[in-house]
Amino acid sequence: MPITISICDDDSIQISSLKSILSEWSAGKPFAVHINTYESAEQFLFCYPDDPCDLLLLDIEMKGINGMELAKQLRAKGDMLPIVFITGFSEYMSGGYDVEALHYLLKPLNKDKLVAVLDRNAERYAEKSAETVLTTDSGTTHISTDRIVFVEAFGRNTQVHISDGRMLDCNMSIASFEGITGFIHTHRSYIVNLRFVKSIGKTAVMLDNGKEIPLSRRRYGEVNKKFIEFYTGE
Repeated sequence: MPITISICDDDSIQISSLKSILSEWSAGKPFAVHINTYESAEQFLFCYPDDPCDLLLLDIEMKGINGMELAKQLRAKGDMLPIVFITGFSEYMSGGYDVEALHYLLKPLNKDKLVAVLDRNAERYAEKSAETVLTTDSGTTHISTDRIVFVEAFGRNTQVHISDGRMLDCNMSIASFEGITGFIHTHRSYIVNLRFVKSIGKTAVMLDNGKEIPLSRRRYGEVNKKFIEFYTGE
């Protein structure tokens, strides 16, 4: 279970200090820890689609795009990448809540507090469900599969429906979502996350939000069986 942690800070001394703490922390862990460093939000945003990470240690006061704006851009795309803000200004704390930051640490950094945050995140990472990367016209989005309600195919592209009500138009085929644990084809144009299914009918699957998803006749038996297995554990 390798973990990739990114550091985004325009202070090279702070980056070196964080790298040192991360290296020391990871030395006794049973998993590999990869560390990426970025000296600006712009650099992080440019590299992130091709080099995603599992945790971001983020300064707020930076030239150009600041850390809070970077976090807002990620959240606007539906990306819930865990973010730990590290800054010398406590007045930014309320903004950290707005973007659902994992934690907020003040400079000068307390090493023990950072290590405690890293430990909690590592436990969360070990327990969390699988995540996937969605490719859209505006870039790449890192998202937990638990937040995907269903996927609808439109030719070679798909529309991904998220649990918060948003829809993401993706440049991905529906086949890209096959094989995800808990997901099942109900129709050639639909894949549904079973955790959001309320009931199974003969011609449609009813979701918790009241929406009906088409269910083809030949898939009824398999979908019904998987639905029962999902909720009974048998």
